Amino acid sequence: MNKLSTLQLLAVNAAKGGDWQKASLINEEILGINPNDIGALNRLGLSYMQLDKSTKAKQCFNKVLELDSSNSIAKKNLEKIKNKLCTTPNFSQENFIEEPGKTKIVELHRLAGKEILNRLNPGQTCELKIKNRYISVETDGKYIGTLPEDLSFRLTKLINRKNRYECFVHSSSTKSCSIYIKEVERSAQNANIHSFPLNKSLLTTINDIDEKFLLEDNIPMEIVHTDMDLEDSDDFSERANRNLEDDDAPVADDDED
Repeated sequence: MNKLSTLQLLAVNAAKGGDWQKASLINEEILGINPNDIGALNRLGLSYMQLDKSTKAKQCFNKVLELDSSNSIAKKNLEKIKNKLCTTPNFSQENFIEEPGKTKIVELHRLAGKEILNRLNPGQTCELKIKNRYISVETDGKYIGTLPEDLSFRLTKLINRKNRYECFVHSSSTKSCSIYIKEVERSAQNANIHSFPLNKSLLTTINDIDEKFLLEDNIPMEIVHTDMDLEDSDDFSERANRNLEDDDAPVADDDED
């Protein structure tokens, strides 16, 4: 993780812990590196709101709107300042920090009806519910969709082995919905296993531990029916067959040329 990503994570964690002074200092440091960092400007403005520095907060949000005139976070918080509604924000719902191997933005399948999708807001908290074949995604007790089958298969195994995840609505429309999933705790059993491999080939090549994990038979393999999974299964079978052929090949006598 580079310095900027580390500072972003520290800023978010400081705000989530209610340390607004620390959050403001870290976001100021980010802006020293990149004065036009919209995320840092929004976070700094929110920190100033909590520190009762509304004039400085407005300056931050107005700078955001100069850079991005449609930015909803800046608009919303300027409205709060105007109406004196400076309540504590939930940073984990407003910032989708990317951490390779630990976070993923996922398009949901088998979506709920448009009347439910219409009511979703970015940052809305979701729950992952393990079902027979899929992981169902719910918010406020209402079903909104499922994870793709290959990811359902993977996360089911990780959750059953004591990993924990947070989940939020990333974006939605009447025809689509994506969510942001973050690994918040990795169990000792999963110590060497990424929740979200960085690329497709990593599913079968990252290391022997990961491959063994993916091929365990404690979850029915018929869960996996996507093209990607079929390719991965074929790749593994081909390698396994080659290994078996090598094992069965006759060993040359030492005295042969």
